[in-house]
Amino acid sequence: MTGTHTIEIHDDVFPLSVRLNTFNSALNSSFSLLDWTCTSVPERHSHNLSFFSPWSTEYVESLSILASIRNSPASHILENYELTKSILNLTTPSDVYYTHTHPEEKVLLYYVNLEWKEGWHGETQFYSDNLRDIKYTSPYTPGRLILFDGNIPHTMRPQSIIAPKFRFSLSMFLNRK
Repeated sequence: MTGTHTIEIHDDVFPLSVRLNTFNSALNSSFSLLDWTCTSVPERHSHNLSFFSPWSTEYVESLSILASIRNSPASHILENYELTKSILNLTTPSDVYYTHTHPEEKVLLYYVNLEWKEGWHGETQFYSDNLRDIKYTSPYTPGRLILFDGNIPHTMRPQSIIAPKFRFSLSMFLNRK
């Protein structure tokens, strides 16, 4: 995408040891149920539950996630920005997701699962500002890191029933220093 609505895709940023540690940490995380009923659309109230685990900046740092980014061709991502919060998301095939934004933030989205096959779905979709058109779709690619402007409307497509029961993604939010 162009202009201020940019999306950067970075593959192969994380060494296998970091990917394994992050995945194992995801498997061993405690999750809370988050209710997104702040919507004014009544039909969405019964579908606005998702599982998440807040990960502290220190915890993300201890997994060498930020160090891996700093030591990769994607190092420019962290220039002039600081990590303010991180959320590990857990999705299942029966989950429902709606288009949303993260105003005034940069988002780093990391696909945590170690294996993902074609047909398992779980893509991230980015929409036009008027929500009529999908402008870009990123397949769920293990180890992929996506940097995007949080003002871009986006959502995820739940994984199919033949995919692993749990799909993990780590959302890291950046603000200017």
